[in-house]
Amino acid sequence: MICLIVFALLGTALSAVLDPSLTEWRLLTQNEERVMFPLKDYILEVKAFRPDVYNTNPSYGELFRTDKATTMMMLLQSGNWNNKVGRLVWNTIKYDRGFDVNVEECNARYQAYKSFPAGGKKEQIWAWNFNQDDVELTCDGELQYSQHFDEGEVNSRKPGLPQSCRALGNADVDRITFRHMEGYYIRGLPMDNNKGTTPPPVKPTTKKITTAKPTTKQPTTEASTTTVTPDSDDSDYDIEYPTCDCWTPECGYCTNMECTVKQDLATSDRGIQVTSKLRRKRENSIVLFDEDANEIGKFQWNLRGIWLTGCITCMTPVHLRRAKADEGQTTWSFSIKDGIVRITINGEHLYEHALIGECKERYAQAKRFAFYDMTCENTFSYSPSEMEAGERITPDCAGTCSEQ
Repeated sequence: MICLIVFALLGTALSAVLDPSLTEWRLLTQNEERVMFPLKDYILEVKAFRPDVYNTNPSYGELFRTDKATTMMMLLQSGNWNNKVGRLVWNTIKYDRGFDVNVEECNARYQAYKSFPAGGKKEQIWAWNFNQDDVELTCDGELQYSQHFDEGEVNSRKPGLPQSCRALGNADVDRITFRHMEGYYIRGLPMDNNKGTTPPPVKPTTKKITTAKPTTKQPTTEASTTTVTPDSDDSDYDIEYPTCDCWTPECGYCTNMECTVKQDLATSDRGIQVTSKLRRKRENSIVLFDEDANEIGKFQWNLRGIWLTGCITCMTPVHLRRAKADEGQTTWSFSIKDGIVRITINGEHLYEHALIGECKERYAQAKRFAFYDMTCENTFSYSPSEMEAGERITPDCAGTCSEQ
């Protein structure tokens, strides 16, 4: 008989309360176990254990498959056990090919973790934090994954996307079925007592940013502390900066606008020029924001695929793959002027996709950008004539990179 752990719900329908005794760690003793749990009132914590033997590169290599020895799964239900509104799958390890975590109602493909969970430790503390507009997954306090419910993928294989993602955000989840989690522990943490889980993000700022004049290796007659102005002598001189990663606590996990560059991408001919090593597994990722510091979505691509949150999911064309440098890094540009997404190498448009309808309207609001999960070895061209850098966009990424 399946052992049921029942979280008692007390109080009114507007404020579900867990039995205090059940907010302590409770052991899951079966491969499939049902739990009453008000997911929007309490953060769900899971104590999991990495297996001693695992494979980060399974031979089957399909994005919708995972190694069950490392996999955790939750079915989210609302009102009764037959009304499934969500399926969450995540793993105790970081795979080589990026199939670490998936919210089935929001993503057709698995997303990659930021780093190996818990730094490779065997015991891990995971936390699922469901808010009205988004969900966050942390491991030992490090944010590994987030999904905005209005930014689900568009994919021909799953015609329900992205509407099902917003429906999940609106659902009143009050029960969970746990699978493949025998021997793990769960507990509920009230939303107002979430110390040790999701770190509080740095509050975004929408004030006008005044930045120090970027230092270069070229001699200059002006002091390095003078501010960049549109009519400065070097306003057309591009400066190479490292692609500062905004997925850090200091950058509020891509919410602090001091870690972004202001640029009107909807009208820019040049777009964003990046020099990076193109690979099949690791993605080049740019986060796009509107004028009010709201994240619009991510542009991501590698030699396998091209993605624009909510609007584009496709394979990388052969001629674009072949255009990469034979060795080392490739210089490429991303632009979105007039709603046409372009990837350019050596002045040639090797990929184009015209956005229409809501997608065109959405990305016409792109006024800022930042880099996500990009290394300090990669660089981008900073143009003072049409860009304005946040205070953390510096030659050493505010101390997170060794100075170039």
